[in-house]
Amino acid sequence: MTIGERIKQLRKKNDLTQEKLADYLCVSYQAVSKWECGLSSPDLALIVPLAKLFNITTDELLGANPENNDMRYSELKADYDKTFKNGDMLTRLNVCETAVKEYPRDMDWLNNYAWTVWCRANGELNNESFKQERERAIKLFDIVIENTDKDETKVHAIIGIVQCLCEKGCKNEAKKYVNLFPETKIVSHDKDQLLGMCLEGDEQIKHKQHYLEGYLGVLIRTLLWDGVAENKYACIAAEEIIKAMIPDGNYCSYHYEMAHIQFRKAEIEAKDKRTNEALDLLKKAIYHAKEYDLLDSISPGEYTFTSPLFNKLTINSREWCHADNSTLFDDIKEMCNRKVFDTIRNYKEYTELLTK
Repeated sequence: MTIGERIKQLRKKNDLTQEKLADYLCVSYQAVSKWECGLSSPDLALIVPLAKLFNITTDELLGANPENNDMRYSELKADYDKTFKNGDMLTRLNVCETAVKEYPRDMDWLNNYAWTVWCRANGELNNESFKQERERAIKLFDIVIENTDKDETKVHAIIGIVQCLCEKGCKNEAKKYVNLFPETKIVSHDKDQLLGMCLEGDEQIKHKQHYLEGYLGVLIRTLLWDGVAENKYACIAAEEIIKAMIPDGNYCSYHYEMAHIQFRKAEIEAKDKRTNEALDLLKKAIYHAKEYDLLDSISPGEYTFTSPLFNKLTINSREWCHADNSTLFDDIKEMCNRKVFDTIRNYKEYTELLTK
């Protein structure tokens, strides 16, 4: 609320006309009208007399009352949030401009303002207008990054300025801001994804493939070991995802996950007394275990994926971590001692699989 709006509200509360208020202050009623319409503001010398006239403090007259400030802040935030539902970018911009004036040191509002300027810039058809708005957004983001003490606000501002600078073609400058990324991860965006925007050519492709492969690993491990669904459905999903991402079958390190997937499926089949299916799946599990052991312990070294999604990635199996000296094949054989396999333990095929 502006000071003019407060004067109007207080005048009516005290049952005063504009003319009567003007008489008390020895000013013209046109002056009072201009204050209330926002066309001008009262002279500084009138602030104390106005406050005394309305029997309030000067802080309350100027809107510095903490309770009023909190209410005003919430009102602005509600108006700002509403624009994300109705898509009214002009209102969002107006709200942000008002907020940064009323709360000049609030870096959250300045960050909101910067993002609004940047989003509106992307809708500009005029190339020169786009460039001007982009530069304005860069300046605003930079102020936020330099002055905020909140990691989350800084992260959002860094993401914004990196987007602006990369679009501008200043990728080396963008990298400098990526290096300011807080170590504490408090939002879904992370430093690796941001860095990928600042690279070019094969370096960018390799970086993005590395980033994607990292997410694939997290997803597969979540499906298999974090209990998000029954084994059957988790295994089916994990296997289909791996096959879709690595369609040529050159699974490299993912032979480990494929071995466990096939083993878990074998457990399910053995439990349901589907002997042939269980044996076939154990065979597949052992195949993947041996392929993994070939990379891990028999011939450790550098291996390259050949899948189109990861064909720039090279892994070094010498760097893999180990809990003990056993191989994955040893682990599979040990797990086959579980009671669920009692129904197929005497089958010749079963014995042959574990002795090969």
